[in-house]
Amino acid sequence: MLDTSRNRAEIEYAVMLAVLDFQTQYMKSHYTRATVHLVEDLIEITLAKTSSIPAEDRLGESPEGRAMLQQVHASLFMSGESLLRHKLERELGTKIRHLHTFLNIPEGTNTIIIKLDGVLDGTSA
Repeated sequence: MLDTSRNRAEIEYAVMLAVLDFQTQYMKSHYTRATVHLVEDLIEITLAKTSSIPAEDRLGESPEGRAMLQQVHASLFMSGESLLRHKLERELGTKIRHLHTFLNIPEGTNTIIIKLDGVLDGTSA
């Protein structure tokens, strides 16, 4: 169970730092903005890119290119998922049931959904 001495903002901040560190160190992606929403057993993190990469922008102009970018992103994320999972489980004090990522190429955002094994204390909406 979660350490109840931390409030919601501290938990969200710890999750944000863990995800940004994973994105920077493992995925080699850089984001300027991260928002974290935590409700009971669900965490949604939305990351916004620092700047666009011209080759990705060009590839993202076609449906086939966007699908390819999303596939590469999902595969890279899955290959390092255990690293992020371990770090988050240590921070949150609970197991993670599922991690999912979605890259929105036109908006330049990456959304990560984390489904926890149980409800965190004090996180109800």
